[in-house]
Amino acid sequence: MNNNFAQERSRILIKADQVASEVLTPEKIYQYPKFLHGKIIFKDQTSTEASLNYNYLNSEIEFIDQTNDTLAIAKHQMVNIQRIEVNKDTFYYDNGYLQQVLEIPQGKLAKREMLIILNKEKPGAFDRSTSTTGAEAMTTFRDYYGSDNAATLRIRENITLGYKNQFFFGDNYYSFLPANKKNLLKVFPSRKEIINNYLRENNVDFRNIDDLKKLLLFLQ
Repeated sequence: MNNNFAQERSRILIKADQVASEVLTPEKIYQYPKFLHGKIIFKDQTSTEASLNYNYLNSEIEFIDQTNDTLAIAKHQMVNIQRIEVNKDTFYYDNGYLQQVLEIPQGKLAKREMLIILNKEKPGAFDRSTSTTGAEAMTTFRDYYGSDNAATLRIRENITLGYKNQFFFGDNYYSFLPANKKNLLKVFPSRKEIINNYLRENNVDFRNIDDLKKLLLFLQ
């Protein structure tokens, strides 16, 4: 079973001429039902606390400021983050936010979950339509519309969105690489022989969370 897409979530259809925010409600774009108390720990071991949530639409951690506005963490602060703790979940920042899935003494398994475009359908003459799927459509909603305020736009085509997971291996220095065989050997060099033996005996899908968990648990 391929867990590349979160199985518990349904696909989201935004019809032409709808405002995106009419469909992309907070329940669909945020990981938690409400902003939760969390802690941001920086590399110099200083920390700050705030009400936090993860946004699938822009793949960012957001917070509520003193004026009750919802804001993303400033880019110049992101690079100084060691980890973020929200609701017993741990996030890291390495060219984007990653949520820890599993930690063993030798390293970590993490994921990045986001809303991506699965299908674009332009309404045509006489109620006919043209559809675009596949690699061209595999992009985030925000990147496609080129705006941080994409959710406020009025959509001119039928858009189908889905939740996609990308997986990463991380070392104990908070450095992460996309989950594949080459990067597995880079992140866990001392386990090279064990890894090669395991991969010879087991068919590992690096897009499948269960396969990756079994692999890391075996490495410890």
